[in-house]
Amino acid sequence: MYYQSTLTSKGQITIPKELRERFKLKEGEQVIIIPTDDGIIVRPSANPLRQVRGLLSRELEMEKADRFIRKMRREWRLE
Repeated sequence: MYYQSTLTSKGQITIPKELRERFKLKEGEQVIIIPTDDGIIVRPSANPLRQVRGLLSRELEMEKADRFIRKMRREWRLE
């Protein structure tokens, strides 16, 4: 699948709505533009808040896994 956008006289392009939603890009956010031999790559900038949110979700997953392991150990001791 590919998307098409038009370059304006100011050198601007519009990222299609489907891609903005998919990559959770909001108005005013910065993106990184990477030149390659074949063209350019546009990536979301490393947003510190987005990174923290990822760390917190992993921390919650680890805590959930830890609780599960403790529960299983207790059950195994009873058998």
